Amino acid sequence: MSLKLERFIDSFQDESFDVTIIGGGITGATLAYEVASRGCSVCLVEKKDFGGATSAATGKLIHGGLRYLKQFEIGLVREALKERRNLSNIAPNLVYPYPMILPKPGIIARLGLFVYDLLSFDKAWTWDRSKKIPNHRYLKRKELLKQKLGDYEDAAYFYDAICLSPERLTLSFLKSAVLYGAKVSNYSEVKELLWDGDTVVGIQVTDTLSKKDYKIHSKVTINASGPWTQDVLAKSKKTEVPFPKKRSEGIYLITKQVTPIMTLFVGEKGHFSFAPWRGHSMIGPTEKSYFGKVEDWKLTKESISEFIEYINETSHLKNKLKKEDVIAAYGGLRPLAEASDDTYSASRRSELYDHEKDGIRGLITAAGGKYTTSRHFAETIFKSIQKKLKQKFKPSVSAKQHLYGSHIIGIEDFISKAKEKHKEFSESTIDYLVRHYGVDYETILALVEENPKWGTVLSVDGEILAEVVFAIRYEMAKTLTDIFLRRTGLGTLGMLPKEKMDLVTETAGRELKFSQEELELETKKILKILELPIEKKLDI
Repeated sequence: MSLKLERFIDSFQDESFDVTIIGGGITGATLAYEVASRGCSVCLVEKKDFGGATSAATGKLIHGGLRYLKQFEIGLVREALKERRNLSNIAPNLVYPYPMILPKPGIIARLGLFVYDLLSFDKAWTWDRSKKIPNHRYLKRKELLKQKLGDYEDAAYFYDAICLSPERLTLSFLKSAVLYGAKVSNYSEVKELLWDGDTVVGIQVTDTLSKKDYKIHSKVTINASGPWTQDVLAKSKKTEVPFPKKRSEGIYLITKQVTPIMTLFVGEKGHFSFAPWRGHSMIGPTEKSYFGKVEDWKLTKESISEFIEYINETSHLKNKLKKEDVIAAYGGLRPLAEASDDTYSASRRSELYDHEKDGIRGLITAAGGKYTTSRHFAETIFKSIQKKLKQKFKPSVSAKQHLYGSHIIGIEDFISKAKEKHKEFSESTIDYLVRHYGVDYETILALVEENPKWGTVLSVDGEILAEVVFAIRYEMAKTLTDIFLRRTGLGTLGMLPKEKMDLVTETAGRELKFSQEELELETKKILKILELPIEKKLDI
């Protein structure tokens, strides 16, 4: 039976917790799982929706940080390579080996890949044999053409891993946390920290759906709010810190498929790649300085145009990329653990700050978290929590067992059997559902028995309308944006045809019990988000 996520804030009765986590991105989600599974009581609040903002502005890679070798961050690379394997193990339906090439690698790149292989000596120690990653190879033009990998003089051919849906990985960590007793709530905004002298004893939260205020007490409060780290600290004069003058902006473009394999390019402004994804190419990221408030950031036609120009200058495409080729785009701000004039070269090491250094007890800030190393970062944070709680807890299990819904040994064989078992559905639908929902796929199929209309196929990948119902009934989706961008993939390739958009919005409206006015407002919001800001009239 599938787990149902419920907002604890809806029935909150003044209970207190060992730990409160502010922020429902990947750092908060993995930490909630680590804390709950170690035996602590924990609640997590997110001011909007889980896995949004920075956590959604990702290129889907679960990687060992090859480029960090340039900064000689050997420890960070080793940690990332180990965690790449761990995520492949605990989330086998979501994380897969992913091949890529680096055209015309110089001696430094070739040496770096040699070291990369050495540091990933345990890459074959996978629970699922299909997840083993081989060493890199160096290929000449003849072999590249033979394998249809591109027309280059030479290239390095190597593997990292990809997460099909980082948003669903975040949800998997949250669901795993809830199984261990964690309480979670989206649309719950922190208004201020609660104090007892110089000790933070909790948070005051506003439920942005009901507009009610709540005081949540805890022994330790974790600020895991990503780019909003300083905003949370600024809610009290005791913790106020200077806001960073500059942040790192990254955007991605979705276009028709340009390359048959993920292809890396390196230019003066940093690296980017063409990655095959859902029958298209995902191109990115950019690396650009952003000056301004986090909440003021938006995707602009200028950013898209600048990136297209840089792509055409750097990648040497036979056919230049045009703005008309872009069908979708997304992005956000990256939290960096340290300030740097060069955001590309700035360290991506996660940073933990115990405010007891400033005479403030009960508060820890966790910044700079990344998907690949988030689980390990959560272990590190817990060590600081344990010191504050001054008691022993259970050993960590987060790298030793599957995440919720991912209890699958031999993913490809599992999918083959699922297709045979459910022949009334297309193979593409079964493939998509198993890879994105794990063992919960059967709950989604069962919804079609309740209403055959929910079996309607909505995308070329085989996504069905039942996923929309599942998102609302089982996964705490509260808005159309939650559904289109963070529970399903229905909005990640741009706008659906009107009749399918209408079908989704009408179904969601009924399930969420929206009034006609609310549904119209929600529909306008998602349409605005999915519109590309390429033409002036669509600027958002």
